[in-house]
Amino acid sequence: MLSCLGVYVDKNLIKYAKLKKVKESFKVEAFNVEVFDDLEASLKKIINETGSTKCPICMNISNELYNYFEVFSMLEKKDITKSLNIEFEMLCDEKGYDKKSLESRYILMENPENFEKYKSMYISTNKNELDQKINMLSNYKLYSMTPVSTSLTNLINYDGIENVAIINIENETQITTIIDGQIRRVNVLNKNLEEVVQKINSVELSWKKTYDIFKNITIYGREGVQSLDKDENEYLDVVMPVLYKIATETKKILGSFKEKINKVYITGMGATINNIDLYFQDFLKNTKCEILRPFFIDTTSLKVATKEYIEVNSAIALALEGLGFYNKELNFAPVSKLDNLENITKENFDLKKIFTAPINVEEKTIIRVIVAFVMAIFIFSIFGANLIDRLNEQKNTINRKLAETTAQITNMETELSQIESHTNAYAAMINGATSQTQSKLLNQSSRVISKDAIPNFLSKIMYIIPTNVQVLSIKNTESKHIKIEAVSEKYESLIYFVAYIKEDGILQNIQSTDEETNTSNFKIIIEGDLP
Repeated sequence: MLSCLGVYVDKNLIKYAKLKKVKESFKVEAFNVEVFDDLEASLKKIINETGSTKCPICMNISNELYNYFEVFSMLEKKDITKSLNIEFEMLCDEKGYDKKSLESRYILMENPENFEKYKSMYISTNKNELDQKINMLSNYKLYSMTPVSTSLTNLINYDGIENVAIINIENETQITTIIDGQIRRVNVLNKNLEEVVQKINSVELSWKKTYDIFKNITIYGREGVQSLDKDENEYLDVVMPVLYKIATETKKILGSFKEKINKVYITGMGATINNIDLYFQDFLKNTKCEILRPFFIDTTSLKVATKEYIEVNSAIALALEGLGFYNKELNFAPVSKLDNLENITKENFDLKKIFTAPINVEEKTIIRVIVAFVMAIFIFSIFGANLIDRLNEQKNTINRKLAETTAQITNMETELSQIESHTNAYAAMINGATSQTQSKLLNQSSRVISKDAIPNFLSKIMYIIPTNVQVLSIKNTESKHIKIEAVSEKYESLIYFVAYIKEDGILQNIQSTDEETNTSNFKIIIEGDLP
């Protein structure tokens, strides 16, 4: 059987509960609410009275800060931590926090809006206050110190289907919202019961009586109509304005989520006020509101009133941390003493004795921790290896495609350079031929063709025509005017042909025209006058 003592400290109030686990069932062995003047002395008294000197102790942290950041999901754990620490350091500079005086932890959440990034809830608390509490319990088995806002989720038998919110109304009011099975946000409200407690205590002059008064207050609807017993609701006019502000701020916060909140649980000091669930129901019309009761409490066979358990919900939730509900990511305590193994030397190593000796509670816990740790390493090593293989495969594919693209670009640049070179050469040849013949144009137009002009022309054409140019026809359309039709597979060969005719003075007043063909060949019409 495993036992654990949960201790919730709030201002000058201690709520504690000792739980025992038998197989898969839980039982509350001891619980109470006490007001203290000396925290260390009160803790020692509670530990001794509940017989918890050798069992795990779980306590809450206080006055924590909640911040939210995003981080790339593909980063390794150490890089995620480094990135979040940088984000928080920048936030501290912006808001004037002293980062060195704060101790921080974080949890990662799925980000449905961007699967490439995690959302992170980054929780910080005062390092001096934390160390003081740790020192107070240095002689005991301090197992964990966690935010009560996240530990309260231990009390819900959560099916992962409904979206829920937990309103913890203590001296400070916190709203924990759980969406799609994970904690999405913790909101700390500006309005809380601390100011009400101070006002009542200024009249009663007794902290214990002040806290007991809440269990006798009854409210009815939004207006908080008083019952006939005036003593029962003596401080209703003090409580109601604060409850109204808490309820309206809660409605605003829950309405800010895109997802619908199906159920709201109410816990803490405020949950002991009679009908407070009905009061919140008036504000949250489409959301079911109810008092948070630990999932293992059987209300049909209780010797103790359910309300007494509800009053110490925070302590019960913390005790469950040491009975299998532990979240190490949010543990602000040092490494638990339960995790330390005794050294095995050659002198005390007796294999037979190890396997035949009875296993005590601590040894069972150690074995379970070791098995869980080994399984986690095995699972994560397989997952990590698969992930690295996929990343390397994607990296090789990207590098191959990048090399292919680079080669294609190089080829294109080479071809473009060659085309530009040929174009410049053709232009120079054409310009030269044009300049040499331009001065003879007027005289040539008046000449009369001689009887040897045509044979001479054909003879010259025969010697200058490129090998891959085919002359389809040569016509003497009028007087000295000649029309040549030629085709070639390469356009530049036709250009050379025209340039040769001009350069050798075979024709004058030359004009060339491109024509389309039904084949892959290029066609050109060359017209000019015989000299």
